[in-house]
Amino acid sequence: MSKVHVRNRLRPHENVVGAAVTITGIGPGLPSLSGITNAHGVVDLDTTGLADGIFTLTVAPAHTLVGPVGPNTAATLPSSVTRIFRTLSADLTVTAHKPTAISVSGGSSADGEAMIVTPSTPTISLQPCFMRSPNHSTRGSHGITMIIVHHTAAGVESTLSTFMAAAQTSANYVIDRDGQIIKVVPDRQAAFHAGESKWSGLDHINSRSIGIEIVNTTGFYPTLQYSALLGLISALRSVNASIIDWNIIGHSDIATSHGRLGRKSSDPGLRFEWSRLESRSFGMTRSIGPFPGTIYDSFFAAFAGSALRKVDNDGKRILGGSRRNGTFTGNPVRKLQDDLTTIGYHLGTPDGDYGDKTRLAVEMFQEHFFAGGRGHKAPDGLVDLQTAIIIKGVAAAKP
Repeated sequence: MSKVHVRNRLRPHENVVGAAVTITGIGPGLPSLSGITNAHGVVDLDTTGLADGIFTLTVAPAHTLVGPVGPNTAATLPSSVTRIFRTLSADLTVTAHKPTAISVSGGSSADGEAMIVTPSTPTISLQPCFMRSPNHSTRGSHGITMIIVHHTAAGVESTLSTFMAAAQTSANYVIDRDGQIIKVVPDRQAAFHAGESKWSGLDHINSRSIGIEIVNTTGFYPTLQYSALLGLISALRSVNASIIDWNIIGHSDIATSHGRLGRKSSDPGLRFEWSRLESRSFGMTRSIGPFPGTIYDSFFAAFAGSALRKVDNDGKRILGGSRRNGTFTGNPVRKLQDDLTTIGYHLGTPDGDYGDKTRLAVEMFQEHFFAGGRGHKAPDGLVDLQTAIIIKGVAAAKP
């Protein structure tokens, strides 16, 4: 007898129960060998009658998926079904009636892995497509109008372990470094990904949005992840006409703490290339202008090289960090706040006072529009002329 062990590729300690394991290619007129994995993810197959040679070993999980992971994945499955895996085929070498080698062709490598871990015991690691998280709620009366992009700040195994635990955090989708997508919460349910957040005057963001976590701890995002993300967003848009393209944004754009932005600064971070989404008309875009020197009540024309900043106040005539009594009569802070609010950023009621809420809104804007190597400086919450032109351009592009 030979044992075959089947497990979850992304959680190796998790056994796959109820998978059909079959060895074919035995010979003309001879039956195949098959069995079902037990509670330990193991099946015993009688290979004593096999001649030396190469056979096909196929592992078909109880619930499998052909095609991309997307809106329809797990959409109609009962809650009792917690896993969907890919089906995997591999070449199994038998010598002296025992498995001695196993390999997966390159074309099937996305479906899983296979190896001989212990003598004569093939171990099959299936790629998961769906792993049901317990962390979700109903959407109530809210429709899906937003997509929120996150990064995990952790590896895929750690991320999925967190989402599988009763940790009150999850997402609808996870995109691994190789572009593989794992669904965690069905679209009809609200995942716990946004927490305390506000956008365009709205809260209850979890109930209004799809959350997508991209596996990234540091550094650049691979092209495979962008391709998977763009394909997923396109699929989500095709079945959810209520999603507003402008509302495809980052967690840093919306996450608040005690009413202030900045709780999730750098999520998805300065390495994320929003321009790839913008090229597909996904997310916030920008009108290039040109814009006259009179933007923000001609502040930048009057005070060349200066920048609006925290402590500035229209009413007190403190602008650019200096008192402007009798020299300037405009209200550039209020105009700036109006534009940021138009875009969707939360900073409270525009009042002409450049306090912490406004500073943080500017900084989160900069994190978004300076990301991917296109910023002229690090996000700092200061609005110089170049930042002002970008803010004005984005506000002008708002549908």
